[in-house]
Amino acid sequence: MKISLAAFVLVAASAYASPAASAFVGDVRVAMKHVDAGKQLSKLELLRRATQRSKARAAALSVARNGGGRRFSGESDHQQQPGGMPVRPSGDLEYVLDLAVGTPPQPVSALLDTGSGLIWTQCAPCGNCLAQPDPLFAPGESASYEPMRCSGQLCSDILHHSCQRPDTCTYRYSYGDGTMTMGVFATERFTFTSSSGEKLNVPLGFGCGSMNVGSLNNGSGIVGFGRDPLSLVSQLSIRRFSYCLTPYNSGRRSTLLFGSLTDVDAAAGAPVQTTPLLQSPQNPTFYYVHLVGLTVGTRRLRIPESEFALRPDGSGGVIVDSGTALTLLPGAVVAEVARAFRTQLRLPLANDSSADDGVCFLVPPARRRASSQVPVPRLVLHFQGADLDLPRRNYVLDDNRKGRLCLLLADSGDEGSTIGNMLQQDMRVLYDLEAETLSFAPAQC
Repeated sequence: MKISLAAFVLVAASAYASPAASAFVGDVRVAMKHVDAGKQLSKLELLRRATQRSKARAAALSVARNGGGRRFSGESDHQQQPGGMPVRPSGDLEYVLDLAVGTPPQPVSALLDTGSGLIWTQCAPCGNCLAQPDPLFAPGESASYEPMRCSGQLCSDILHHSCQRPDTCTYRYSYGDGTMTMGVFATERFTFTSSSGEKLNVPLGFGCGSMNVGSLNNGSGIVGFGRDPLSLVSQLSIRRFSYCLTPYNSGRRSTLLFGSLTDVDAAAGAPVQTTPLLQSPQNPTFYYVHLVGLTVGTRRLRIPESEFALRPDGSGGVIVDSGTALTLLPGAVVAEVARAFRTQLRLPLANDSSADDGVCFLVPPARRRASSQVPVPRLVLHFQGADLDLPRRNYVLDDNRKGRLCLLLADSGDEGSTIGNMLQQDMRVLYDLEAETLSFAPAQC
C-alpha cells in the first residue's frame, strides 16, 4: 500500500539561531539505496565487500568507544569532550539517502550513520575533496546558505570548533577510520523527497567541508542519526524514526520513515519485540541495547551477561548500527558460538575461517546441493524483554564455489558488540526516543 506524505509544520529559525529550534511535525517516507547498488555484483561479492567494510568499521568503533582520537595541533585539554569520544566510527558506511541542499536545491547523496551526529557534505571551492557521485555543493550558488555565527547554539556543540574567522564558526570532525572533514559550519535548507513524490524542506545546521580526507563510500557526505545535538534526529526534534533494510541483492530500495509511519506492525505469527534503549554518558551518540544471551539450535549458550555489559567507564555494551554489515561480538563469544554451530552442524572449520568471511565451515561434496541449502541451527539473540529469532539468510552465507558455509559474525576485538545491518534486513526497526525503546518485527521491506 502506498503511503503518502502528510502535512509538515515548520517553525522558522533565524539565520543565526540554532536550527534545532525548528519543530518537526508530520510523516515522511524516504527511499535509501545500498552503496553497492547497481554495480552488477553477485550476492557473494556484495557480502564479501560488506564484510571487509565491517572489519574496518569494527576497528573504528573500537577507537571511538575508547575515546582514542588524535588531538589536532592547537587544541587544548578543555576542548576534549569531558568523558566523551573525540572521534566517531567510520566514513565507510552502507546506506545512501538522496536529498538536496540549498536554494535552488543541489543534489547530495548522503550516507546514513546511526553512530555519529554531524550532518555534512563536501563543498566548493575545495582544498582537498574525496571522490563523490555528485557535483560538489556550491554555497555561493544558494540564496539560503548562511555561515553560523560563533554564538550559534550548535557551534558550541561541536567538539572541535573555532572562531578564527570574524564571527564565523569553523569545525573539525573525525571518524575512527581516519576520515576527517573540516570547513565552515553553516545553516542551509535541506530537501527530502518522499517516495510518494512530496517534499520536506527544512533548515539545518551542517558542515560545509572544504578539507576532507579518508573515505566516503559512494556518497557526498554523511547524515548523522545519533543521539547528540548535531544530528538530524536532534535538530528536527524527531522522537520516532524507523527503517526497513532490504537484502543487498534484492534490487529493492530500503526505506527510512519519520512520524506516525514508523509504527511497527506484526507479521502473521511474529509479534513485535521491544527492548529498552540504554545510554552511556561517555559515548552519548550510540544507541545501546541490553543483550543478555544467545541460543544456537535448542541450546542456550553459557555466556556470562558480563560479556555484553555496558561498563561505567563507557567500554563494552551492545550498539545497534546501520553502518556496520556484520554483527560484531567479543572474541570469546564468537568462539562459543562457533563451537555450538560446529557441534550441531557436524562440520569442520575451514582452514581460512579467520580470513575475510569470518567463521566458516567446510561442507563436504556429499552434503552440497546446487538447488538447496545445508540445514543450520537457528540463532536467537536474547535482549532484555525481547527475543530475536533470526531467519537463516540474516546470519548465514553459503559460499558454494568454495564449498563453505559462513556465519555473518565477526570478532569485535573485545571492545563491545555491534548489531549489524545484515542481521536487521527484512525487519522494521523502530527507534522510539520518547519511550526509550527499540522495537523490531519481520517485514518484507
